Amino acid sequence: MVRGIVKFIVYAVVIAILCGIMEYLNNRNNTSKDPGQSEVNYVVRMPAALKYVYLVMFLLGIFLFCVFLFFYLKGNPTVTIGHLRFALIFATIGLAVMIWAQQWRVVVNGTQMEIHKLFHQAKVVSVYEIQYVEVGKKDQLSLYGADNSRLVTIDGLSDNYDRFRKLLRQCGKVN
Repeated sequence: MVRGIVKFIVYAVVIAILCGIMEYLNNRNNTSKDPGQSEVNYVVRMPAALKYVYLVMFLLGIFLFCVFLFFYLKGNPTVTIGHLRFALIFATIGLAVMIWAQQWRVVVNGTQMEIHKLFHQAKVVSVYEIQYVEVGKKDQLSLYGADNSRLVTIDGLSDNYDRFRKLLRQCGKVN
């Protein structure tokens, strides 16, 4: 029984350390606050609010884990191992979405785009190689490449969305 509790505590500490490392790496290499950005060179990122919502989800999961662990160790019969598992799974989902939101970006340099997705290699595409752009509900932009496969979808709330849409408009890809 003690071994199982120690395993849960170690897991909680590991994901908390992972969150701290990801936050450090994101703040160290934060190109969204880079003064070198201009109308020609910039980075399109997920909305910052998304990352913070899932950071709160992660912190709430860790807080719940601590509360459930306290009551579990006090011998409260209504708190079970299932509560501890739920809290850790909740925190892990928050951490996973935070990592995904930090890794996804489109780096624009003139008319060249470098598309970064989670678990994919970076793909370099020229704006002129885009076959067509589909504007969806809520102004999301879906870009399609030469083989009519979707390259990337950019939400209307993304950082630098207006700059990117202006570029597409100048190149005649969207109205």
